[in-house]
Amino acid sequence: PLIFCRTESDSPMENDHLRNYTPGETRGGVDRSDVKPLIINQPEGPSFRINGYFVEWQKWNFRIGFTPKEGLVIYSVAYVDGSRGRRPIAHRLSFVEMVVPYGDPSEPHYRKNAFDAGEDGLGKNAHSLKKGCDCLGYIKYFDAHFTNFTGHVETIENCVCLHEEDHGILWKHQDWRTGLAEVRRSRRLTVSFICTVANYEYGFYWHFYQDGKIEAEVKLTGILSLGALMPGESRKYGTTIAPSLYAPVHQHFFVARMDMAVDCKPNEAHNQVVEVNVKVESAGTNNVHNNAFYAEEKILKSELQAMRDCDPSSARHWIVRNTRAVNRTGQPTGFRLVPGSNCLPFALPEAKFLRRAGFLKHNLWVTPYKSDEKFPGGEFPNQNPRLHEGLATWVKKDRPLEETDIVLWYVFGLTHIPRLEDWPVMPVEHIGFMLMPHGFFNCSPAVDVPPGTSDAADVKEAESPKAIQNGALVSKL
Repeated sequence: PLIFCRTESDSPMENDHLRNYTPGETRGGVDRSDVKPLIINQPEGPSFRINGYFVEWQKWNFRIGFTPKEGLVIYSVAYVDGSRGRRPIAHRLSFVEMVVPYGDPSEPHYRKNAFDAGEDGLGKNAHSLKKGCDCLGYIKYFDAHFTNFTGHVETIENCVCLHEEDHGILWKHQDWRTGLAEVRRSRRLTVSFICTVANYEYGFYWHFYQDGKIEAEVKLTGILSLGALMPGESRKYGTTIAPSLYAPVHQHFFVARMDMAVDCKPNEAHNQVVEVNVKVESAGTNNVHNNAFYAEEKILKSELQAMRDCDPSSARHWIVRNTRAVNRTGQPTGFRLVPGSNCLPFALPEAKFLRRAGFLKHNLWVTPYKSDEKFPGGEFPNQNPRLHEGLATWVKKDRPLEETDIVLWYVFGLTHIPRLEDWPVMPVEHIGFMLMPHGFFNCSPAVDVPPGTSDAADVKEAESPKAIQNGALVSKL
């Protein structure tokens, strides 16, 4: 029979005081009272300059774009390097796909494997950002405009956020002979947007640093996808987080597409990809102390050679080099792709979602640029596998990769074994990777950052805290 009047046993969460996350309704019903305001102040304004969608910040410049599928897109990334002028680094940077496969084989969870970009759209699920919460400081917002399903223009106001962030120490050294120290604060320029796809929120960030690095970061938060349990039941494929409620194990995979242009002038394509692995020197005359190791390079000459996976045991990374531009030591200039934490799918090769997501089988793919190869699951991944569609199919051509317009496809993932602390709303998890100059500059590009300008009178020391005895605050004697 149908039950129209629920009882406590029918819906145990109705009486769970830990289920809420809105103000005043959190556990205990009282929010923290000891959080002081944190104010970011730039009295002279920001260091960036904006002309339409063109951004200049210190020595960086690029253009901002937005699409309903990818969301934020960064175009024409370059660094102005003194007498060498404007030096291109990338034509186009974006996050082109997301896949979230679940690891519970029961109904309905085995069917959960959403392609959040290709099927739903990261951009069209973006939302307006709030000052002081989503972004903090002196902020420049950009609206996003795109056509919706009815053919009309849709606008998301304050969709993309651009601002500067303090990022700790940039570099420091104290001369032990003289006691003199030099230290510089690190600052980064951050461009970001946040989208809500069903139960999860995803923040996508591109950080530009004063030492020439570019960091790609994803922040994950939101609500867990849940399943019901019978009283006393537990599930092998998930975590019980509340009475009669569990969260299945799952993974989040992201694909960053980077159309590189390292030191390439307009209409030039002189890039190649080199894989670097650290090797331990064999015992013998070259390693009498058994401590020797070295970096071994291998050129990835074709697409099938460039299907690669991360390997922390060899400190594996990849370098995009310009074969016709050199630094002061005569070595090719380049940018290094440095992996962060990563994983591969915990699924058998015959898993149904891998028919559409064959690109998840490796962490790195490299292709020569082709205008219609933008999305790793094909243009319409809900209809995949279609003939000649998708990254795993394109690379079967085994096209050459030397002295060409290189496109990096970096796949990075997070395996989520839910915790009780992820309920009722999940604290942010971070994942990403770094693009780092490797022989691109002749020395550190950060040495010319000036010392901090804060006067001593502007810096206040924190008052001495009051001592705590028996759980109560008392004044210090």
